[in-house]
Amino acid sequence: MFNFVICEDNFNTAVILKNMVTEYANEKNLDYTVKLCHSNFEQVVEFAKSNIGHVNVYFLDIVLNEKNSTGLTLAKQIRKFDVMAYFIIITSHPELSLKVFNYKIKALDCIFKQEEDLEKRIRECLDTIISESAQINGLTLRKQITIKGINGVHTVSLGDILYFETRPGCRLIYCVLTDRTCIAFRHTMRELIKELDSRFFQCHRSFIINTRFIKRFFRNKQSCSVIMEDGKICDVARSKWKELMSHVSL
Repeated sequence: MFNFVICEDNFNTAVILKNMVTEYANEKNLDYTVKLCHSNFEQVVEFAKSNIGHVNVYFLDIVLNEKNSTGLTLAKQIRKFDVMAYFIIITSHPELSLKVFNYKIKALDCIFKQEEDLEKRIRECLDTIISESAQINGLTLRKQITIKGINGVHTVSLGDILYFETRPGCRLIYCVLTDRTCIAFRHTMRELIKELDSRFFQCHRSFIINTRFIKRFFRNKQSCSVIMEDGKICDVARSKWKELMSHVSL
């Protein structure tokens, strides 16, 4: 998920930036949100606290018409909570641009509003962000796992796994794939989850699910569960529900 947050006290400028970002994100088929903020900038800090783990991109005007608040002080506060956030500084005061370095916020760029190639500069920044995000995802996601099944050894792409489950009265673990293949093998859920990547979550003592294949969430007073792409209902422990919600939002 890409979150684009535009902090600009001039509403017309904010709308122009929003349109540029929206057009770009639609062209790239991104999963994204765009948020405008032209007053009460403290809410941006609260947003940062609750959205760690997403790709968060902040467009910040240096001069904000609010007491004790500038785009740079805002960035410094956000950086305390989100070390991976991207800051693109937008200003109509080129004489203030050197202050960006004084705040040590690791801004991606500082762009003057009056530049003729404003949109080009913004697109270049967004290209960089998408490229870096793809590289980070590639480093954090494993590609395959080797399963010593009852009937032989299987090398399986993690992206093809729907879920792992244990069944009553049986000491085996069953790996269910997107093509409906089921591989039975001996292991423990506790050790298995350590071999998987961030796509997987142990929602119950009997289930480890690939969160990319969750179709629906279900919760009532009696139980919690998820429905997977193949229609399988996987139980979710009540103590795991909140953690699962946080996990799938990453």
